[in-house]
Amino acid sequence: MYPTLYHAVYALLGLELQVLKLVNTLGLLIILGAIAAGRCLVWELERKHADGTIAATRRLETPSQPSLLAELWLPCLVAFAFGYKLFGIISGEFVLQGAADARRYMLSSNGDFVGGLLAGAGWAVVVVRGRRRREPEPRGPAQPVWVEVTPREHMRGIVAYTAIGALLGGKLFHFLERPQTFLQWLEHPSVGGLFAGHTFYGGAIVGALFSGLYCRRKGLPLADMYAAALPGVILAYGVGRLGCQLAGDGDWGIVSQGPPPGFGWLPSWFWAFDYPNNVIRAGVPLASGAFPGYGTHLVPAVYPTPLYEALACVGSFSMLWLLRRRIERPLSMVGLCLVLNGIERLCIEKIRVNAVYDIFGRAVTQAEMVAAGLIAAGAVSLLLARRAASRAPASIGPKLPAQEAGA
Repeated sequence: MYPTLYHAVYALLGLELQVLKLVNTLGLLIILGAIAAGRCLVWELERKHADGTIAATRRLETPSQPSLLAELWLPCLVAFAFGYKLFGIISGEFVLQGAADARRYMLSSNGDFVGGLLAGAGWAVVVVRGRRRREPEPRGPAQPVWVEVTPREHMRGIVAYTAIGALLGGKLFHFLERPQTFLQWLEHPSVGGLFAGHTFYGGAIVGALFSGLYCRRKGLPLADMYAAALPGVILAYGVGRLGCQLAGDGDWGIVSQGPPPGFGWLPSWFWAFDYPNNVIRAGVPLASGAFPGYGTHLVPAVYPTPLYEALACVGSFSMLWLLRRRIERPLSMVGLCLVLNGIERLCIEKIRVNAVYDIFGRAVTQAEMVAAGLIAAGAVSLLLARRAASRAPASIGPKLPAQEAGA
């Protein structure tokens, strides 16, 4: 396993780059999955806008040039913080052994002040030069004008709302699934405790609600927007699960019973994996090949359920992406996405280790309840889409532009 990018580069290329210990493998894959989902959403919004499915909106805007200070302070502050931490590692003063060291370092006051100043000043030069290229001469006061906003131009707002909802929902569902972690955080509050431990479904559900609020506020059609976004969300989930597999973050299965009949031709690690050097340090010490700060593996081996989920989600995304032009009704796409993901997760929970609830004498997991809800919601969406198709013509004409309320 590769707890950080450093360990992956060292194992594959033999290079020791200490600064890469700041990049957790799981976090990197989650970010890459989010980028892939965003790219897919952009492509779908452009396609749906071109064929008239999602019309552009309008807003009243007053062209203005922000002050140089307003344009400089936040980017330069971020650049300073980045350089402060990065040069602190490059200088060799701080040696990181594991992910916990990296997290403590990032949340500490340690760093290289001169490196931070150089990074901040360098970025200030970039911003000033870019401003001069855009606006060689200062502009005078301008009159408000109506500006057309294409669906793609809403990406920044959608991402911001979704990210806030995902952070809140992921943490809330994590606390609901493991109440003891919330009690521990109350006893020993820390910034790191707020960022450690999230659940995907919690982030996805609350993130979807927040993005829905944004779409309603801006006059965008909810069903069409969700239909455009959900295939990419499934892809992001699969890429994130691949990160779980590579890092060994504890989202694995129960003790393996071996391959089912007829599947013995697959490699043994596909059915029984011991997660060496897993990021949570679970299991027993390794006899050899241990990374400093890690060095454990599972005995006996377990089902690599993150790998199964990654394969299932990438397969589901591929199918949805190929069918997206043929599925005219947005509720049909929404329903299909929900049903596919719900079935996948409901099946995987049968062999996955997870916290359980006692519901009327039956042990169920939070993910099983959410998956059942997704299947039910997807079935309702498919039923509504079918009823709408029976009452309306097969072809859907272009929609009239909507006008945003407010600026």
